[in-house]
Amino acid sequence: MAMAKDLAAASEGWPACYVIAGNGEAIIGESNRAIQCVAEHTLEPARAFGSEVYLLHEQEPHALAWSTRLDLAHRLTELAREAALVILARTVEPKALTWTVEHTATMERLVTDGRRLMFDAGCRIFDGNRASQLSVQAEIDDNQDADEAVETGLQISSLPEGELEFDYCGIRAKGYHDSEGFVVSAGSEARNLETTSLRRNIKTLRADLLKKGIVVPIAGVEDRLRFRVAWTFFSAAVAAKFVAGAHVAGTKWVRRRKPITGAK
Repeated sequence: MAMAKDLAAASEGWPACYVIAGNGEAIIGESNRAIQCVAEHTLEPARAFGSEVYLLHEQEPHALAWSTRLDLAHRLTELAREAALVILARTVEPKALTWTVEHTATMERLVTDGRRLMFDAGCRIFDGNRASQLSVQAEIDDNQDADEAVETGLQISSLPEGELEFDYCGIRAKGYHDSEGFVVSAGSEARNLETTSLRRNIKTLRADLLKKGIVVPIAGVEDRLRFRVAWTFFSAAVAAKFVAGAHVAGTKWVRRRKPITGAK
């Protein structure tokens, strides 16, 4: 936000779609002077929640057309409402324009690419990465995994600390326990196949995260996917099943192996 204020002082206009977010709230809008508009929002007490701002705009000279800005704002508002991760504080509801089929496809591509760019930049109002966003079916099955942990004597409160490695089928993946579950680190691999024993909710979750771009194919490697960002699962057991594409236990996460050194 501080950067936006500095840019507003030095810029006469910057046509863009903008997102202001912070403290569980967000504003989505568009303007032919987006930087100035964002700076003005910071002066309003009711908009004091904003801590970060994202702009979707053309390259120099940033001349993004009004119709494109309006449609981006409309679609992003829909996506934010569907995700229900923040409260939308809007001044004017973005209008939906009528497009030809060809133009609609182009606009949807802009929305998809813009959403990914903002996610990479840290925007989490459209795609969160916490376990609370699992489907209802996934949450039910996660509870079953918690029951399994209790039955096997695994105490959640005494789980090991530090980074762990995944010891199964040569899959290169790392993760660690935190207060909300088990985090699989960004850059980790997941197997790009599913066994018949894999639970239905894990299959659904794998499809959801692949669709959202949380895990993506690796060019030239058919049997692996890669985590673009760190992702928190309900438990190590759920994370293990997701990464392996098979019904495996959370004990597949092991202490990092030290390199073997030999005498010279």
